[in-house]
Amino acid sequence: MSGIINRFFGKKVLINEELLALADRLSFRNSQLDSFLMGHFLKGYKTSLDEYFAFQKQVLELQVDRFESIQIELDLLKQYLKLIEHVVADGFSVKWENKLPCHEEIMLPPLIFFPMIQHAVKNGYNTMSSHPVRIRLSGSPKVLIWEVSYRVNHYLEDQFSGTLLVDFQKRLAYLFPQKHNLLLNSNSNTARITLSVQLF
Repeated sequence: MSGIINRFFGKKVLINEELLALADRLSFRNSQLDSFLMGHFLKGYKTSLDEYFAFQKQVLELQVDRFESIQIELDLLKQYLKLIEHVVADGFSVKWENKLPCHEEIMLPPLIFFPMIQHAVKNGYNTMSSHPVRIRLSGSPKVLIWEVSYRVNHYLEDQFSGTLLVDFQKRLAYLFPQKHNLLLNSNSNTARITLSVQLF
Protein backbone atom coordinates (compact mmCIF):
# COMPACT_ATOMS: atom_id res chain seq x y z
CA MET A 1 0.00 0.00 0.00
CA SER A 2 2.77 2.45 0.92
CA GLY A 3 4.47 1.69 -2.40
CA ILE A 4 1.36 2.76 -4.30
CA ILE A 5 1.09 5.97 -2.26
CA ASN A 6 4.78 6.77 -2.77
CA ARG A 7 4.51 6.21 -6.52
CA PHE A 8 1.42 8.41 -6.72
CA PHE A 9 2.86 11.32 -4.75
CA GLY A 10 6.28 10.84 -6.34
CA LYS A 11 4.79 11.40 -9.78
CA LYS A 12 2.89 14.44 -8.53
CA VAL A 13 6.08 16.02 -7.21
CA LEU A 14 7.89 15.25 -10.47
CA ILE A 15 5.10 16.76 -12.57
CA ASN A 16 5.01 19.90 -10.42
CA GLU A 17 8.77 20.34 -10.74
CA GLU A 18 8.55 19.94 -14.51
CA LEU A 19 5.80 22.56 -14.65
CA LEU A 20 7.84 24.94 -12.50
CA ALA A 21 10.84 24.42 -14.79
CA LEU A 22 8.67 25.35 -17.78
CA ALA A 23 7.37 28.41 -15.93
CA ASP A 24 10.99 29.38 -15.20
CA ARG A 25 11.73 29.41 -18.92
CA LEU A 26 8.46 31.13 -19.79
CA SER A 27 9.02 33.91 -17.26
CA PHE A 28 12.56 34.37 -18.56
CA ARG A 29 11.27 34.54 -22.16
CA ASN A 30 8.56 37.05 -21.17
CA SER A 31 11.29 39.32 -19.85
CA GLN A 32 13.54 38.79 -22.87
CA LEU A 33 10.78 39.77 -25.29
CA ASP A 34 8.96 42.50 -23.40
CA SER A 35 5.70 42.94 -25.32
CA PHE A 36 5.00 46.44 -23.96
CA LEU A 37 8.34 47.87 -25.10
CA MET A 38 8.44 45.88 -28.34
CA GLY A 39 4.94 47.02 -29.22
CA HIS A 40 5.98 50.68 -29.26
CA PHE A 41 8.80 50.00 -31.71
CA LEU A 42 6.66 47.74 -33.92
CA LYS A 43 4.16 50.58 -34.23
CA GLY A 44 6.84 52.61 -35.99
CA TYR A 45 8.58 54.39 -33.13
CA LYS A 46 11.90 55.47 -34.71
CA THR A 47 13.66 57.46 -31.99
CA SER A 48 16.10 55.34 -29.99
CA LEU A 49 15.69 52.42 -32.40
CA ASP A 50 19.43 51.71 -32.41
CA GLU A 51 19.46 51.73 -28.61
CA TYR A 52 16.52 49.33 -28.58
CA PHE A 53 18.26 46.90 -30.95
CA ALA A 54 21.46 47.07 -28.88
CA PHE A 55 19.50 46.39 -25.69
CA GLN A 56 17.51 43.58 -27.27
CA LYS A 57 20.68 41.94 -28.58
CA GLN A 58 22.20 41.88 -25.09
CA VAL A 59 19.04 40.45 -23.56
CA LEU A 60 18.65 37.73 -26.19
CA GLU A 61 22.23 36.60 -25.63
CA LEU A 62 21.40 35.69 -22.01
CA GLN A 63 20.74 32.02 -21.21
CA VAL A 64 18.11 30.96 -18.72
CA ASP A 65 20.37 28.44 -16.96
CA ARG A 66 23.55 30.53 -16.78
CA PHE A 67 23.86 32.90 -13.83
CA GLU A 68 25.13 36.43 -14.47
CA SER A 69 26.65 39.16 -12.35
CA ILE A 70 24.13 41.37 -10.59
CA GLN A 71 25.84 44.33 -12.24
CA ILE A 72 24.81 43.04 -15.67
CA GLU A 73 21.22 42.78 -14.44
CA LEU A 74 21.24 46.33 -13.05
CA ASP A 75 22.82 47.77 -16.20
CA LEU A 76 20.19 46.09 -18.38
CA LEU A 77 17.42 47.40 -16.15
CA LYS A 78 18.72 50.94 -16.48
CA GLN A 79 18.81 50.57 -20.27
CA TYR A 80 15.28 49.20 -20.24
CA LEU A 81 13.96 52.09 -18.14
CA LYS A 82 15.71 54.63 -20.36
CA LEU A 83 13.98 53.12 -23.40
CA ILE A 84 10.63 53.22 -21.60
CA GLU A 85 11.16 56.90 -20.84
CA HIS A 86 11.67 57.53 -24.56
CA VAL A 87 8.67 55.62 -25.88
CA VAL A 88 5.90 56.48 -23.40
CA ALA A 89 4.22 59.48 -24.99
CA ASP A 90 2.53 60.71 -21.80
CA GLY A 91 5.82 60.69 -19.92
CA PHE A 92 7.37 58.24 -17.51
CA SER A 93 8.96 58.85 -14.13
CA VAL A 94 11.18 56.53 -12.12
CA LYS A 95 13.13 56.83 -8.88
CA TRP A 96 15.94 54.33 -8.34
CA GLU A 97 17.71 53.66 -5.04
CA ASN A 98 20.54 51.15 -4.58
CA LYS A 99 21.40 50.51 -0.93
CA LEU A 100 23.21 47.22 -1.51
CA PRO A 101 26.89 47.46 -0.46
CA CYS A 102 29.69 45.53 -2.18
CA HIS A 103 27.46 43.72 -4.65
CA GLU A 104 29.87 43.17 -7.56
CA GLU A 105 30.42 39.46 -6.89
CA ILE A 106 26.75 38.49 -6.55
CA MET A 107 25.60 36.07 -9.25
CA LEU A 108 21.91 35.77 -10.15
CA PRO A 109 19.60 33.99 -12.58
CA PRO A 110 19.30 36.30 -15.60
CA LEU A 111 16.45 38.82 -15.72
CA ILE A 112 15.25 37.84 -12.26
CA PHE A 113 14.44 41.46 -11.33
CA PHE A 114 12.74 42.31 -14.63
CA PRO A 115 9.17 40.98 -14.16
CA MET A 116 8.43 43.23 -11.18
CA ILE A 117 9.47 46.34 -13.09
CA GLN A 118 7.85 45.25 -16.34
CA HIS A 119 4.61 44.72 -14.45
CA ALA A 120 4.81 48.19 -12.88
CA VAL A 121 5.61 49.80 -16.25
CA LYS A 122 2.73 48.06 -18.01
CA ASN A 123 0.07 48.38 -15.29
CA GLY A 124 0.94 51.44 -13.23
CA TYR A 125 0.04 55.09 -13.62
CA ASN A 126 3.57 56.47 -13.86
CA THR A 127 3.39 59.63 -15.95
CA MET A 128 3.67 62.22 -13.17
CA SER A 129 6.94 63.07 -11.44
CA SER A 130 5.03 63.04 -8.15
CA HIS A 131 4.08 59.39 -8.77
CA PRO A 132 7.16 57.63 -10.13
CA VAL A 133 7.87 53.94 -10.24
CA ARG A 134 10.03 53.54 -7.15
CA ILE A 135 12.74 50.88 -7.20
CA ARG A 136 14.83 49.99 -4.19
CA LEU A 137 17.56 47.38 -3.87
CA SER A 138 18.91 46.61 -0.41
CA GLY A 139 20.09 43.76 1.79
CA SER A 140 23.46 42.04 1.78
CA PRO A 141 25.42 39.61 -0.42
CA LYS A 142 23.52 36.82 1.37
CA VAL A 143 19.97 38.24 1.29
CA LEU A 144 18.64 40.56 -1.42
CA ILE A 145 15.56 42.74 -1.00
CA TRP A 146 14.04 44.15 -4.17
CA GLU A 147 11.10 46.57 -3.88
CA VAL A 148 9.02 48.06 -6.67
CA SER A 149 6.10 50.39 -6.00
CA TYR A 150 3.91 52.39 -8.33
CA ARG A 151 0.73 54.45 -8.53
CA VAL A 152 -2.22 52.10 -8.92
CA ASN A 153 -4.24 51.98 -12.10
CA HIS A 154 -7.84 52.41 -10.96
CA TYR A 155 -9.14 50.86 -14.17
CA LEU A 156 -7.76 47.48 -13.06
CA GLU A 157 -9.75 45.33 -10.65
CA ASP A 158 -6.66 43.37 -9.60
CA GLN A 159 -3.34 45.24 -9.51
CA PHE A 160 -1.34 41.99 -9.63
CA SER A 161 -3.07 39.94 -12.28
CA GLY A 162 -1.39 38.97 -15.54
CA THR A 163 1.06 36.38 -16.73
CA LEU A 164 4.18 38.40 -15.85
CA LEU A 165 3.70 37.97 -12.11
CA VAL A 166 1.99 34.57 -12.25
CA ASP A 167 4.87 32.99 -14.16
CA PHE A 168 7.39 34.93 -12.10
CA GLN A 169 6.05 33.45 -8.87
CA LYS A 170 6.49 29.96 -10.31
CA ARG A 171 9.98 30.83 -11.48
CA LEU A 172 10.90 31.89 -7.96
CA ALA A 173 9.45 28.64 -6.57
CA TYR A 174 11.64 26.72 -9.00
CA LEU A 175 14.87 28.70 -8.49
CA PHE A 176 14.61 29.51 -4.78
CA PRO A 177 12.35 26.93 -3.10
CA GLN A 178 11.96 27.81 0.58
CA LYS A 179 14.46 30.66 0.11
CA HIS A 180 12.33 33.53 -1.14
CA ASN A 181 9.37 35.64 -0.11
CA LEU A 182 7.24 37.66 -2.52
CA LEU A 183 4.77 40.13 -1.02
CA LEU A 184 2.09 41.82 -3.12
CA ASN A 185 0.02 44.55 -1.50
CA SER A 186 -1.86 47.66 -2.53
CA ASN A 187 -4.14 50.35 -1.20
CA SER A 188 -6.20 52.96 -3.00
CA ASN A 189 -3.08 54.82 -4.17
CA THR A 190 0.00 52.60 -4.24
CA ALA A 191 0.83 49.05 -5.26
CA ARG A 192 3.99 47.48 -3.88
CA ILE A 193 5.85 44.29 -4.75
CA THR A 194 8.63 43.19 -2.41
CA LEU A 195 10.93 40.26 -3.08
CA SER A 196 13.46 38.89 -0.62
CA VAL A 197 15.81 36.13 -1.74
CA GLN A 198 18.25 34.17 0.39
CA LEU A 199 21.30 33.46 -1.78
CA PHE A 200 23.26 31.27 0.65
